[in-house]
Amino acid sequence: MQSLTTIVNRESLPVPDFHLDRFQRRVFEGMHLEFFFARCRFLITPNFRHLVTGEASREELSQLESVLSQRQALLGQLKRCLIYSLALHSALLEANSYFIVVNDHLLIARFVGWETAFEVKLYTLRPEDLPARYADKIYLGRDLVQLDGQRRGHFGLGFLRDSLREQLVKLERRLASKASEAVRVELERQLLGDLHELFDDFSSGADAILTGFPPVVSTLSLPEDKLLDLNRRFRELKHVLLEADEVLEEMEARLLQSQSAAARYVTKLRKDVTNDATYIMLKVNGRISDGINGIRI
Repeated sequence: MQSLTTIVNRESLPVPDFHLDRFQRRVFEGMHLEFFFARCRFLITPNFRHLVTGEASREELSQLESVLSQRQALLGQLKRCLIYSLALHSALLEANSYFIVVNDHLLIARFVGWETAFEVKLYTLRPEDLPARYADKIYLGRDLVQLDGQRRGHFGLGFLRDSLREQLVKLERRLASKASEAVRVELERQLLGDLHELFDDFSSGADAILTGFPPVVSTLSLPEDKLLDLNRRFRELKHVLLEADEVLEEMEARLLQSQSAAARYVTKLRKDVTNDATYIMLKVNGRISDGINGIRI
């Protein structure tokens, strides 16, 4: 509840004017916002009602109902802030459009974060399965939402780098607690070292971009030779992610074969890695290439 309280205590959320296509509009209309109670999660539905995934106290429910009755306008701004961020700074909607469409455009956005920036984990599920089959939701990916402004330097590369590092640490923690010792030793000997090396390569390449290029990338801020160099560097980062996906695919197969509960955490990290590669291909290399080629739509 603390994350929601932090958000609704703000006077307003700045969101630039923008247009949604039909798919984005349907996603916006089907968006559920998710936050935490002490012992369960709760969802704010598109019509500003609530669903709970477990046991909640009377005090928690009363506080939530007060927010829903008094701060609907700001919650609407939060949804616009999120859909704008997803459209501009990620490829999550495009990469997962099939799963979203077959679930009637229902999107669950789980907010976890700080004062002015929140990591948002995205899921989808059939509308008729809420809340009884909440555990069956499909993980789509994660993004960063900034409440004090939507501009991201270097196409948000710093967030991608830091998020991958954090998820690798969490994965190792899950393997330690969920995988058998024999499987864990095998993975550590054969695959985890490769994954660490690839993530280190991604971090080094990202750091070179973050320190060597201005935060705002455009044909106005950089000459063509610099844009070409930057495009190449981002393309090489994408290649690193594709290699990491191959390692994770093998790790996932071994865990599934051993029927380990840790497999689902590898699957989630694979999803993040492939989402990041898709984002770089579509939204970074694509935009830089359009600028170099003088393409304007």
